[in-house]
Amino acid sequence: MREQIRGTQIQGITLYTVQEIALMLRITPQTVRTYIKEGKLKGKRIGRPILITEDSLNSFLETNSFPARFIGGDA
Repeated sequence: MREQIRGTQIQGITLYTVQEIALMLRITPQTVRTYIKEGKLKGKRIGRPILITEDSLNSFLETNSFPARFIGGDA
């Protein structure tokens, strides 16, 4: 059983790192960075890390097809 990825809560907003998104979607961190660079996924650099809001992730998932087994579920 894998660990549940919860992100970080700041003022009621859930934020995820590139690495957390990569783990959830079972893709590489570089692929996540590419999606951000291409404008497919919205992320903001806050200090050193790039952070992605839960809303941005949900919008990305609505417009891109990822099988349910790739989104944080057990394989």
